[in-house]
Amino acid sequence: MKHLATFILSLTMTTTAYGALLSTEGSKGKLDGVNLSSSASSNIESESIKLSQIGSGLRAKKVVFVNIKVYVAELFASSPEKFKKTDVDALASLKDQKVVAIQLHFVRSVDADNVQKSFKEALKANSVNLDDASVKQFLDSVNQGGEAKEGKALTILGAKLKDGSEEVLYENTSGNVSTITGKAGFVEQIFSIWLGKSADSGVAQLKKSILAN
Repeated sequence: MKHLATFILSLTMTTTAYGALLSTEGSKGKLDGVNLSSSASSNIESESIKLSQIGSGLRAKKVVFVNIKVYVAELFASSPEKFKKTDVDALASLKDQKVVAIQLHFVRSVDADNVQKSFKEALKANSVNLDDASVKQFLDSVNQGGEAKEGKALTILGAKLKDGSEEVLYENTSGNVSTITGKAGFVEQIFSIWLGKSADSGVAQLKKSILAN
């Protein structure tokens, strides 16, 4: 009965729609051939929220002895002045953000299993319970989202809702958006993938770059 209740709950937490999750604006130059934006906007609970780009960096993955470029990431926040650009405080400072988003511009195609595996490793490194219903639903959305396509962007947005719950929206590189609702702290859990304890040297360098820019 417990497993059935969890399954029914997960069904109520996800909806699917199509369209751009973030509308980006302005320019902050280029990084590895990717055009960077200075700001973005998104609609949350029928309200248009403005976000500022607060950092960017390259995610590389070491395969044998070679560093393979995977994606360029841009981090956006609704209250950039409240975001703390230090290694120990960055993740916790998300508590002061109404909306935060990270956009991953893939410079090579990566299949869904490997995207999910990378996220799982990062969540485990931050002691996030992978069996939590909301976290599991997020990972299922990553797997169902399919291949991350070269030259396309994948977006993950976290929002604090008026009723006290939190929402994570996952837009794959084909524009399919999945919405997952969780309790307070859910956004911080998911964004620990990039801003928490780094799962490998490539994520560590990406975090360092985001906080330095």
